[in-house]
Amino acid sequence: MDYTSILALISFLTGNARDEFATLKAGAAEGKPITQILCPRPLPVDEIEGKTVFCGQVQVPEDHTKPDGKKISLDFAILKSHSLYPETDPLVYLQGGPGASAMVQIPLLAKAFEPWRKTRDVVFWDQRSAGLSGRSVKCFNALASNAAKIAKKEYTTTAIDGSNESSNTIADCLREIEAAGIDISKYNTTENAKDVSTIIKALGYTRYNIYGVSYGTKLALETMRVAPEGIRAVIIDGVAPSWVKLYDTFAQKVSEPIEHVVEQCKADTTCNATFPDLDKVIIETLHAAKAGKVMHQGKPVEPKTIFRPFEERNAKYGNLSMTPYLPAFIYELHRGQEMPTVDLLVGRNFVMPMPGDDDVAKASATLPKTQRALIGTLADNAVISARIDRSNQNVIEELRDEIDAEKNYGPVAILFDTELEKALIAARGSDTSKGASMVADYAALQNTNPSKESLGTFVKTHTTGEATARLMALIDGMNDAELAGSFAIIQRDIAKSEEGFFGDLYLFNYACQEDLPFNSFEGYQAFTAAQKYPYIGDDADEAARFVFGSCIPFKKVQRDNWQVPVQSDIPTLSIGSLYDSQTPASWAKIATEELNNAQVFMIPEAGHGALLYQPCVADLGVAFINQPGRKLSDACAKSINIEWYIPDWAKAAK
Repeated sequence: MDYTSILALISFLTGNARDEFATLKAGAAEGKPITQILCPRPLPVDEIEGKTVFCGQVQVPEDHTKPDGKKISLDFAILKSHSLYPETDPLVYLQGGPGASAMVQIPLLAKAFEPWRKTRDVVFWDQRSAGLSGRSVKCFNALASNAAKIAKKEYTTTAIDGSNESSNTIADCLREIEAAGIDISKYNTTENAKDVSTIIKALGYTRYNIYGVSYGTKLALETMRVAPEGIRAVIIDGVAPSWVKLYDTFAQKVSEPIEHVVEQCKADTTCNATFPDLDKVIIETLHAAKAGKVMHQGKPVEPKTIFRPFEERNAKYGNLSMTPYLPAFIYELHRGQEMPTVDLLVGRNFVMPMPGDDDVAKASATLPKTQRALIGTLADNAVISARIDRSNQNVIEELRDEIDAEKNYGPVAILFDTELEKALIAARGSDTSKGASMVADYAALQNTNPSKESLGTFVKTHTTGEATARLMALIDGMNDAELAGSFAIIQRDIAKSEEGFFGDLYLFNYACQEDLPFNSFEGYQAFTAAQKYPYIGDDADEAARFVFGSCIPFKKVQRDNWQVPVQSDIPTLSIGSLYDSQTPASWAKIATEELNNAQVFMIPEAGHGALLYQPCVADLGVAFINQPGRKLSDACAKSINIEWYIPDWAKAAK
């Protein structure tokens, strides 16, 4: 961050800079259903609210067949194009999940979609019953009574046989939502799809492009089906078509990535010669592991452990790929002799770190001394640069926190929050029952109107002595803004402890109502039993039972055309990733069955959301959005090579 950037930051913090979003704010003032809000923290160092990023809320109908009826608020963000002459059609990112928040991922999204910002704005939002927009389907009473369990992620679900456990927070929550007059069936993908065009128009755009990932691909396809007006081009990445039985096919998410490793190894001369018949060896190793005959460091290796690296590389986009090590990993377990590759992966808990000093030193070891010295200086500079970047991020966040606290909470509210935390810790001690009661009553405050009386009642109930007197004095000294700030802090704190529960609830809301009518646990069992690789159920059963069991309290809603492929002429780019263990790569092809203007690409060495794994995917996507009619080559996939790891024992055997 240079002096020019610092001066620009001061200018915007003090309100002396030109407002880049003045037109949008003016539209809101003229009656459009938009209000500005603070962007969730953290933000990237170079993103400044009002200049490069705008966060707000937009009103949409809860039921689009009743446009003048009940409205709900959705939180959105606009990442402004860097160009002074941007294209008029933005890139709209549709978040996955379902139920996940795009708004809390602004740093990741700003980095991922940076290539598009050279020519376009990037727009995204938290969908209905998702992330920060999920407030319209909250269940405060159920949360308050189960707050301690939710904070520890101990909320229970319903068993598959339908029997209720001691406490079913999901069922309690649904009853409360229904009693409040909220029609949960309106929180679905079709209504989401109609939200897309409503939001785009409210933000002042007429044409737009879509980039959907995971559930966002399902939403993109549904938008093409029910609200195609204004869509210029669509990219779907990590594809989940609604006409695939997503939950019956849990096992495919594991078996297909294994098949890809087998195919890739077989296609490579060195890998195939070193690890022949890899498919057969994998199956034999799984059978041996199930029989307790595969050992590592004196302990039996379960089939689950064998599946782990094939699956877990899917979530490691910030680390090196494990793919090059997988054939050696399998062969060593099968042979039962030297196991350097197994030691490596298990010892690192199946996480391959990014390169460091040791890797640089090893790679430059054969170079002349003067060249090694220069490379060492480069490595030192890389460390210094990373430290500076972290320091700048921390300082900027602290500055933003200071400004937010002053503007939105007030000094008395901040002091009250600090003192209350100390008093509650002291009063609770080691008494877990007291702690549970405190959490429940604190959570209940988020569902009350801000008042000194309710805050005072909580303080008197859960604190004692001088702490009580000091806290009551702070409450008495609060003005209206500071009182509101205290309750805003309560809502912020409670939201953090509840996000795990609501993440599941929001996902179940979509999955259980839309997908489960076409899936069943029996269907899952039959599909799993038919898989080529044995014992996948050992790994997948727990997740399947969790989803099918949690869905029992929901009413299944049959959807028109839900299992019918989308038909469209809109230019579409469909991307599958060869080690995606959430949405199998083959689904990228299935999604285009009835799309007359689609191109499909398979990306090696990429997991769920290829954009996050391989830089060339951004090149592919930018080229497509800039010219949707262009026929693209397979240069991205061909540029990615796998350097298969050959351990010393395998080299000696040749």
